[in-house]
Amino acid sequence: MSRLRSCLSPLLFLAVFSALCPLAFAQDFSIVVLPDTQNEAQFAPGMMNSQTTWVANNATARNIQMVLGVGDIVNDGAIDAQQQNADAAIRILDNAGIPYQLAIGNHDYDGANPKSRSVVGFNRWFGPARYAGKTFYKGNFPAGSNENFYGELTIGSTTYLFLMLEFRPRSASLDWAESIISANPDKQVIVVVHSFLRTNGTREDVCDTQDMPPGNANGEQMWTRLREHANVILVLNGHFTGGTVAHRSDVGDNGNLVNQIYANFQDRNHGEGWLEIITFHPVSNTISVQTFSPFLNQSMTGAAQQFTVPYHNPHPLTGSGAISGKVRNPATCAAVPGATVKAGTASAVTAADGTYKFSLTPGSYSVAASKSGFNASTLSEKVSDSLTTQLDFYLTASGSGAPCKLNTASPSVTICTPANNAIVTSPVRVIAGTTDSRTVSFVQVYVDGKAVVTQTGNKLNASITMAKGARRVTVQAKDTAGVIFKQTVNITVH
Repeated sequence: MSRLRSCLSPLLFLAVFSALCPLAFAQDFSIVVLPDTQNEAQFAPGMMNSQTTWVANNATARNIQMVLGVGDIVNDGAIDAQQQNADAAIRILDNAGIPYQLAIGNHDYDGANPKSRSVVGFNRWFGPARYAGKTFYKGNFPAGSNENFYGELTIGSTTYLFLMLEFRPRSASLDWAESIISANPDKQVIVVVHSFLRTNGTREDVCDTQDMPPGNANGEQMWTRLREHANVILVLNGHFTGGTVAHRSDVGDNGNLVNQIYANFQDRNHGEGWLEIITFHPVSNTISVQTFSPFLNQSMTGAAQQFTVPYHNPHPLTGSGAISGKVRNPATCAAVPGATVKAGTASAVTAADGTYKFSLTPGSYSVAASKSGFNASTLSEKVSDSLTTQLDFYLTASGSGAPCKLNTASPSVTICTPANNAIVTSPVRVIAGTTDSRTVSFVQVYVDGKAVVTQTGNKLNASITMAKGARRVTVQAKDTAGVIFKQTVNITVH
């Protein structure tokens, strides 16, 4: 390089060196996250205005490239007064020319009723029309709605794709999301969804879906799909109350580090104007997170609210990782204490709340959970160096419907009950198992083509309310290779 430099002018040398070593010239940049502004929009619009005003005033100094809302923009998507307050705050970003994308939360549905999936108010104020003409806005699903949408920004030499997902996404929405991620392998993907990580830094599961009926994906079910994509780097969410900020990191199936960050301040005096400043430092391969309130002009300096994590996987070699999780009964969500969880030579017994944790050498493991009086369960998982992998188990009581003799073909689904052409009463017990040489991520039940239940793992045991009449029941599974396989039976519900 010294010989090359001697024969080039300084400016030409810099041009050549930056082309050869772009990372050396990569600038730090920030993304600002607006957590659950619902109470601000209803009761304290000045707080929300202070957030976006601060962003506009500090965009250059902080190199703020994007503002992301994690949902619950307002308390009730059908109330115009709340939407007007939110609109006034966000228009400050419009006027400053700062890109933003706002995801939908459970309160953003009309009547704050996400089960209705009614989004008239949300789309009127924050639908596709609002983003018309914004060059970063690239597409949405379903047609005419911003329940799911995405945008792109090139920052330095890297293009980032910001993918906004609906509250507890439906299968079709996740199918669309995966198609967007797969079609853009050259872009780094940041996912925003209202509900994903809980206040304790673990992903929500089937026992946290009280706001939506079965068939809508929770955090763990979303993770089984997102982890398959090498370009996903970050997931952001809010929703859960009783906390401030939490985070975790996991390694995806392709070795990519996926940071996950939760933030929500709605139960602190309407929100107090708190926001998250997420700053990317490409040269040092780190991401720093700061919790700051422009309204109070204060920062939270606790380790949970101000921290630094690796940006891309640094591939540490400490020689140690861990697995932790919870063991529960899927029918009641009650903890199963005293269960033994084993992987290799390591094991742990679940505590009174069903939790367990043990350390392992990084690698792939077959992990088994068992307890007398329950049907054992075995799952495959990978332990990453210096990280704790979340792995939850759901053990059904013995005699409550363990899978029957399974079809030996791989991959295949066997519906144990109900039998084809059976006459049954509602609720209908659906029990199924899978055979697959690969790990099965999740199993779903569709009734007349509509997803109604999703359970993680390779077996399913669910009680499903069905209307009277002829019904088509399909049990569908997806494995870690992305292969989808299914079986269908026809029944009559009396």
